[in-house]
Amino acid sequence: MERNIGDAGEFLNGSVATRAVNIDPDMSKVKRLDIFHYRYQWLLYYWGGIALILLLAGGALCAFHHPVWGGILLVLALPVLFIASQLPQTLKGDAYRNGLLVPGIITGLDPLTLTCLADVRTGDDASADAPGVAWGVRQVVIKQLTVQPERLGEQVPCVSLFGATSQDGAYYVAFEPRPLAWGTDNVSIIEQARRAIEEKEWLLLLPLAAAYAESKKNEDDIAFFDDQLRPVVLSKPVKSD
Repeated sequence: MERNIGDAGEFLNGSVATRAVNIDPDMSKVKRLDIFHYRYQWLLYYWGGIALILLLAGGALCAFHHPVWGGILLVLALPVLFIASQLPQTLKGDAYRNGLLVPGIITGLDPLTLTCLADVRTGDDASADAPGVAWGVRQVVIKQLTVQPERLGEQVPCVSLFGATSQDGAYYVAFEPRPLAWGTDNVSIIEQARRAIEEKEWLLLLPLAAAYAESKKNEDDIAFFDDQLRPVVLSKPVKSD
């Protein structure tokens, strides 16, 4: 089924974005600019290297008649291999295909800073106007934007993947917004994505961006607000599946 900009994305990491860009990104540009892509690539090398060392050491011990110690190292390699095997999925540009399309604005020029807003509820059946809704606001410092003007107040459509949830599973407490411009040079796509974001969210972003500096944040520097734009402190996160 053909999916357009603003349509729901495909199933990814246990959920479906209700509004995605649904494009094949320019991976050469993603690799050059996307700070999250770089971090996951480093983690892949790190965990992959540890797994390789454990496998080689375990195999060597078994070969030299130390099966117990060799077996221990081989068993230890299994969870490390699992972690390493999951990371390539984050390096295929899925954020630009199936990540949630969210609003961002430039709020600083030195350094260049984006402030982004996302509805962080995990449920699919709650209305955006329901009491207790939580919005997440995160700032991302970037080296360059490209395509769009780097000026204060510039509306920057972003795409985001989500991670850990609150203790009760009701909210995401980690998300990774990145400018759509990191994945394409097509000005038309960026403008269509900007228009696909509800005007309400662009308007909400302005006061929440202003409130961000004085609000309490979690370990990922994310501040949370309810539907009355009051600060919310979410419960301790748990590991995502």
